[in-house]
Amino acid sequence: KDIPGTSAVSPGPSKECAPDTESPSGTGEADYCRRILVRDAKGTIREIVLPKGLDLDRPKRTRTSFTAEQLYRLELEFQRCQYVVGRERTELARQLNLSETQVR
Repeated sequence: KDIPGTSAVSPGPSKECAPDTESPSGTGEADYCRRILVRDAKGTIREIVLPKGLDLDRPKRTRTSFTAEQLYRLELEFQRCQYVVGRERTELARQLNLSETQVR
């Protein structure tokens, strides 16, 4: 995937992601990391080592935009009790038309 201001380069060997001769895939690479080489704006090539479990292709979740009323109520509840749980969270979420995760 392209990163603004960078360009991808084919990966090479890495100290952080040392070859694993016992890798089940038989490729000689460690199964727990993913290497990406990028070229910065100055043309310098840099290697980034990331866990393979990190899904870089999945789009980011959009940030919730709360209304002024929702923010006011959430801040009031937070001042009263920093951890809203159980029925209180469920009821507050229903009243504000939000999910319980958003209330959390």
